[in-house]
Amino acid sequence: MDATSNAAGLAPLVWISHPHGRPEPGELDAALAAVGLSDPMPVLVLVGGAANLSEGVAPALLRLFELLAPQLDALGAAVIDGGTAFGVMALMGRARRCTGARFPLIGIAPQGAVTIDTGEPNPLAREDGRVRLDPEHTHFMLVPGEGWGDESPWLSAVADRLARGRGTLMLVAAGGAITRLDVAHRLLTGGRVLVLAGSGGTADRFADWRRDGRSLPDVDLAEAGRGLLEVLDLADAQETLPALVEQSLAR
Repeated sequence: MDATSNAAGLAPLVWISHPHGRPEPGELDAALAAVGLSDPMPVLVLVGGAANLSEGVAPALLRLFELLAPQLDALGAAVIDGGTAFGVMALMGRARRCTGARFPLIGIAPQGAVTIDTGEPNPLAREDGRVRLDPEHTHFMLVPGEGWGDESPWLSAVADRLARGRGTLMLVAAGGAITRLDVAHRLLTGGRVLVLAGSGGTADRFADWRRDGRSLPDVDLAEAGRGLLEVLDLADAQETLPALVEQSLAR
């Protein structure tokens, strides 16, 4: 494991190496400590569309994130997402900057799927298909893996380890196949999930599953998982999401 910073301002950053690529409590504790995140705090996990947000959805999400940012500060919470400069992740970074919020914004991504100027070569990064990390994020954890989806179990594992009994909530907006993996991992670990219906993609599919039991492609979830998932219409989110976030994280 290596903790470093870089000239692009993407710091602090930690590289996690594990022979089996699975999150281990000791390694998670060391990684969090390496980037200065040792104290427990509530965690909002944000997953969803990186490239498939509609023109109407993106502005609505930005307004929503700008509404949440001061609340996250007041709760002493952190936000965890995929850390790239696209989609919901970039919107959260922009909202944090525009509102002057101070909450930790932690990006978790596979080492081989991203490109970053650390001054060190990245032997796992492919020459094609690499994605830029978002400079508005405050911390990064690069985890074992070469493709998107490899980070899915780490999102939940890091959230639970950082929270250490404090509240957690996964918020889902739009998304595709990788988002389905993220949500499935969270439900299988007993985490609470809130999907924004009307944002498109995976969020709408999970909303349909919760409301009327429609099948989900490439995901096999027990019926018990439906009880952990809540649905909120995007059109109503400005009025009702802050209270739901308060309920989930203020403990």
